[in-house]
Amino acid sequence: MAMLDLFVTEFRQLRADARDSAATVHDIDAGRLRRKVVRKEVGMAVIALGAMVMFVDAARGLSFLVT
Repeated sequence: MAMLDLFVTEFRQLRADARDSAATVHDIDAGRLRRKVVRKEVGMAVIALGAMVMFVDAARGLSFLVT
């Protein structure tokens, strides 16, 4: 759970940096940070899907205990 909290905290900070830099830093840096945020969002989606698949697989594997 601590790893998830660290990941979410880092993502929030990155998103805030991208938002703040859009107004203060050159367009090149702002674009770089926006792309980094998008890559982070895609990574979070892939991790969430992988965790869901693992959970479903584990639930199917343990379903014999119920029957």
